[in-house]
Amino acid sequence: MVMSAAASSPARTEASEGSSRAPSRPARAWALALLALGAAGAGIPSSLYPAYQAQLGFSDATLTAIYAVYPLVSVPAVFLLGPLGDRFSPRRVMRSGIAVAAAGSIALALATSTGWLILGRVAYGVALAIVTGAGVAVATSGADKVRAGLVSATVFILGTGLGPVLGGALTGFGPSPGLLPFGVDVVLLGVVFIGLGSVRDPEPGPPPDREAPATDGEPDMTRTVRRALVVAAANGFLGWAVVGLVLGLISSVAERFLGLRDPLVAGGLAGALLVCSTLTVPAVTRLGPRRSQLVGLVALAGSLVVLAPGVDSLVAVLVACVIAGLANGLLYSGATTIVATMAPPQRASGTAAAVYSAFFLGAGLPALLVGLLTTALPLDTALSTIAVGTLALTALMTVLSAVDSRHAARRRASAHR
Repeated sequence: MVMSAAASSPARTEASEGSSRAPSRPARAWALALLALGAAGAGIPSSLYPAYQAQLGFSDATLTAIYAVYPLVSVPAVFLLGPLGDRFSPRRVMRSGIAVAAAGSIALALATSTGWLILGRVAYGVALAIVTGAGVAVATSGADKVRAGLVSATVFILGTGLGPVLGGALTGFGPSPGLLPFGVDVVLLGVVFIGLGSVRDPEPGPPPDREAPATDGEPDMTRTVRRALVVAAANGFLGWAVVGLVLGLISSVAERFLGLRDPLVAGGLAGALLVCSTLTVPAVTRLGPRRSQLVGLVALAGSLVVLAPGVDSLVAVLVACVIAGLANGLLYSGATTIVATMAPPQRASGTAAAVYSAFFLGAGLPALLVGLLTTALPLDTALSTIAVGTLALTALMTVLSAVDSRHAARRRASAHR
């Protein structure tokens, strides 16, 4: 049953009962740790790709395809596995995801061929699909949905930024590029696995009232919620598309066009982008989730205008990274706030997983398209082409988001009359 902030008293009673059965604070903390660690593990290879490429001798197209395998696998997987947290024990679902992630990390740590790299990325894509729905649902299950949504957004962004830095910092201390970074990842996954074992699952709630209307007496509520979730997913897709483009290709761009061959430098650039994302997350409490997404879209367009003609300029890349990071913080946190506050409680895991699938697709699709274009175009031209295409989509979503924001404002005005 879909609920709103202005739901009727029976819905409020059910919500309050559900909150009394909500996971404890330790459970939410371990779920946040898992989200951060999963995001970090998925980002570790970003700064290792040139070393993998030099060691294994694969092409640029293969490089970007390996990167994109993870989100492209996670998109269909999340629809199949994301709702598991609504049907089974969230703790068991998260621990199962940890086991799959550990297997992926081991494959990447010991990779001796392109096939092992692809296998590791596939495993991590499946793992993140498993843990995302249950992890987000548990992490945002507190009474303050807005604050919980912003905290989960910040933690996920920081985890995504930590991965490239961790990979770049540790890769030079092992006999192979991924041995030490992914070895550390496996150890941390084990710590979270053990931590989740001490957390009890919430008691199951009463079955939903089948006689209650599905829309809480508001005929357009289901349509309203779905439209808000779709807009949030699309905006998050665009934010993560630019982030994914940078994370997937920053090492190659830094080495070929900027003369920066240290993996730690490339990882630092990627990490700085995501640190910038956290700076704008608190603005959502002042602007609101819809207005935050609008501002984020305008900023994202600015970053693409700078990046498209300047992929061979250090200043242009740095400026584009900073602006894109700030924009992604607004887009992603605004979208996750929409999910946290508007997702139906009985389908919290499935709804979160479905929206996050758009984020995963955004993180991988542009990098894959660049890889395909490099079969016919130079890398800088391929990057500029994808940047221009993303800019066009950003302009379209700016218009659609403005329309959705105006409709929401009118509904609030009508409700107060």
